[in-house]
Amino acid sequence: MINPDKLKKIEAWWGQFPSQLQLVTKIRFFASFGAGGVIYLTSLIFNNIGLSATEIGMGFSISAVFGTLTRIIAGNYLNKKVNIKFLLRLSSLLGIIASFILIFSYEKINYIIGQSFIGAAAGIYWPSVEFAVPNICQPINSRKAYALVRTSEATGVFLGVITGSLLSLFLYIKFVYIIDLLCILKIITLIENNKNNLEIKLNSVNKLSLSKNSSQRKWNRNSYLIIPAIVLITTCLALIQVTLPLDFVEGGIYREPVGDNITGYLISYQLILLLILQWPIGNWISRKGRLFGLKFSLFGFGFSSLLLFSSSYLRLSGIFIMIIAIMFCSIAISSFLPSSTDIVFQIAPFNKKGSAFAILSQCFAMGYFVQIIAGGLLDYFGNASNIWVGISISCFLMLAILIKKEIIEVA
Repeated sequence: MINPDKLKKIEAWWGQFPSQLQLVTKIRFFASFGAGGVIYLTSLIFNNIGLSATEIGMGFSISAVFGTLTRIIAGNYLNKKVNIKFLLRLSSLLGIIASFILIFSYEKINYIIGQSFIGAAAGIYWPSVEFAVPNICQPINSRKAYALVRTSEATGVFLGVITGSLLSLFLYIKFVYIIDLLCILKIITLIENNKNNLEIKLNSVNKLSLSKNSSQRKWNRNSYLIIPAIVLITTCLALIQVTLPLDFVEGGIYREPVGDNITGYLISYQLILLLILQWPIGNWISRKGRLFGLKFSLFGFGFSSLLLFSSSYLRLSGIFIMIIAIMFCSIAISSFLPSSTDIVFQIAPFNKKGSAFAILSQCFAMGYFVQIIAGGLLDYFGNASNIWVGISISCFLMLAILIKKEIIEVA
């Protein structure tokens, strides 16, 4: 039985956030619930069907190409108009088409077509929802608002993967795409029931935001360092989502491969950690310097990749080293997600905020371009140790550059 006092505290905590931010948080929760299983389980699903790691990686890379095109369009659209409702409707339509195609895909070509529609949908969705947060969060701090929406996404992804794994195991191997369809329908319902409220409030606050930031007419001078750091971290995210599950089932140099069921448990373990850590770490990061979250995340991914590399050379203890590595991955993700969006919003000129979030979303997509290379290396060497050591070295080098450039300030 739920304690009434605890329930009142939860309601009071939720009530501190503006109604428009609550609405966007709900939309992002259901989007993540549907996409969670799709992102984390697609590589395993099509690996079981018979596609190679190279073919699976190609699908994610081509998805990123189509996402690039729609991000450019969505970013330019947001620079001129602030119609989040239209973009979310269009993204939902493309998402529905993608899920239907992937349900009936058993060949490489159909899989790639389905992934292309997923990329196109994501390219429209992400700049839109990221753009909305800082413009509707007042008087809440934007970094705290991002911590909230990222926590809702962590919850949604966790529930999506768990639900999708269980239903795919016992009912239908592609049930994750049915869950995605149902979640998209829920998002459409939320949009239609709140369309006037979302559109009017967002427009009015956005105009206020532009007037306050009208002095910033150029990109922050440190963007040339910040954007590559974000691209590197998003590459780490993509590898964790796609390559790491395949690394589990393929095994390391000496580490024995594990079955799909245990791999599912390990993915769930990572998502549980992310669910637990996202709000406290995100809230903690919001009180630090703006670049602290980026540096902290680089260290976490660098150390976790080093552990993943080491695990490949160990037999029985290799799997335990991977479990520790996953813990550091979750900490790094919890640090990165809220801080990256806030940093990008701050470094962009006032009339390029839409393009800024399109660029941020593209950074995530660029991580998936690496998947075709990662898949080829995994097929060629039979393990991912070379991938992890390369990522570890890259993260520590980028961290050293950012620490050395301590004069960097993001207003």
